[in-house]
Amino acid sequence: MTGRSMMWDEAGLSGLQAQLAGEMLGMVTVFAFGRGVRVVRGVVQAPERRGVGRVVLWDGQRLETSVGFDVPLTDTHGASIPAGDLVAALRSAWADCSGEEVEEAPRDAFGIPVVDATAAVRGFVDRPRFLLPDALRAAVAAFSGPAEPDEPAELRLRGFLLLDQGTCRLYLDTPTSQDVPPFGVDLPLRAEDGSVAVGVTGAHAVLPVLLETGELERLRKDAHDPYCRAVYDLVGWLTGR
Repeated sequence: MTGRSMMWDEAGLSGLQAQLAGEMLGMVTVFAFGRGVRVVRGVVQAPERRGVGRVVLWDGQRLETSVGFDVPLTDTHGASIPAGDLVAALRSAWADCSGEEVEEAPRDAFGIPVVDATAAVRGFVDRPRFLLPDALRAAVAAFSGPAEPDEPAELRLRGFLLLDQGTCRLYLDTPTSQDVPPFGVDLPLRAEDGSVAVGVTGAHAVLPVLLETGELERLRKDAHDPYCRAVYDLVGWLTGR
């Protein structure tokens, strides 16, 4: 390496900002909050159990806190369970898991106690119980994934912010944007009954069309946000409220 500093233009810096937003998305949700926080130590296939994955959680500091949870990858009808649902179900399984249950659980080859979370996952599939971070992650993830090989990305995620208990704001631009600040889009995170909803916006499909046709301007919001050049409110448009 030389001692010369690398010079970044605005397009390059906006790309780095997009990478940061995508990387941070994985930090939005955790398996428990407060002093009982748990992170993932490992993900493996459960030995001798077809269609079952094993997720090992720990406190991020002491390996002896590790607990493995066996989760079914399909429902009782044989349909695949979305990974996001499994994450949310696993959080519920951890919250309901007692110390006694962990002590009595069989141990794997690494000495990690393994709890069968099948009942917890099946119960979640029948009656989903998402948390607000789940909804935030789902809304943001729709815009942060790689584009299809033959279809260039129409919008690029530059950032996101949870505004309140029912709304998030995504900061977006197009891949060809140069030194233009992103625009903000407000999206709903709750269903009509007030419950947390995941994947209900449909914004990923409709936003490029609204942007291309100029219809998005009708939804411009009178709001000052130093993080973007304009804000568009899709909450009412998507929910009908």
